[in-house]
Amino acid sequence: MSASSRGPSRNTGLRSKTTSPALASSSTSSASGVRAKPSDKLNPKTIDPHKLQWERPPETIPFDPLLINLAEGLRETRHPYTFVSQEGFKELLMVPGAADKALPLLPKLAAALKGALVCRLYII
Repeated sequence: MSASSRGPSRNTGLRSKTTSPALASSSTSSASGVRAKPSDKLNPKTIDPHKLQWERPPETIPFDPLLINLAEGLRETRHPYTFVSQEGFKELLMVPGAADKALPLLPKLAAALKGALVCRLYII
């Protein structure tokens, strides 16, 4: 009786020296260069780790969605979300002309800040 008629044969003692395509592509990408992680933008090694690195100057960013999102993020309790929301909120409010940009947003900001203040966690 031949091996093919008995069913699939097993080679338990031998291991393949070839790698899967997924492993091969990941090894070539790591050999060619290091991929940037999303956290590298939050804490790159070449700048001060206690500051945000803005892609655009904060003066040019519209306050309407960003300042409200950062205010809502003040209720976050996990790093890096706490850091980004606190520092981003402070840095946007320190921009020249921030009072004029934030004044129309006060009703939305008040609701977001109230939500952060009523949170039961003492950290916030």
